[in-house]
Amino acid sequence: MDAAVHATSDEGVLVADSLRGDLSAYDRLVAAYQDHIYQTAYRITGHREDARDAAQEAFLRAYRALRTFRGEASFSTWMTRIAVNAALDVVRRRPVHSSVPADVAAEGGDPTTDVLRRDQQWRVQQAIAALPPDHRAVVVLRDVQGLRYDEIARVLGVPVGTVRSRLSRARESLRIALADLAPRKAQESEGAGTP
Repeated sequence: MDAAVHATSDEGVLVADSLRGDLSAYDRLVAAYQDHIYQTAYRITGHREDARDAAQEAFLRAYRALRTFRGEASFSTWMTRIAVNAALDVVRRRPVHSSVPADVAAEGGDPTTDVLRRDQQWRVQQAIAALPPDHRAVVVLRDVQGLRYDEIARVLGVPVGTVRSRLSRARESLRIALADLAPRKAQESEGAGTP
């Protein structure tokens, strides 16, 4: 995020300037939040093009609705809510992609390790993509973006208890779907006593 916009006061000035028609101020807001918004959309949609579409739609929606921004939450929280909704709209409109995402790329090193790592990343992404959209959004916002429960509740417009419930159900679904990737402590301890 742009350090100049990170402070809430600068953010407020840029929002106010944008409302007065200063497009360069809105461009600075976009530049400050575009990576965060894209990453949020990517984690929800699971694909680059879908994430780009959702991020672009989110910034357009935000610009059109800027007059409704009341400042009760930070601009970042408000923008994230719009991005989550745009990403969920993309997910609902488009069929589930079944191919391996092209962006799960190798970073060098041992080819066998790279293949295993890419396979694990793909499986995790597919497991997240298989979650219901409202559960997927909570997982992305909590476990990927690191938002607190109250922030997620504001972004999604639901009570904190709903956030906790959805997150619990989503994590249980992921645990079951990815059980074979977890270390097998029970088997290791059972085998430790045999000669």
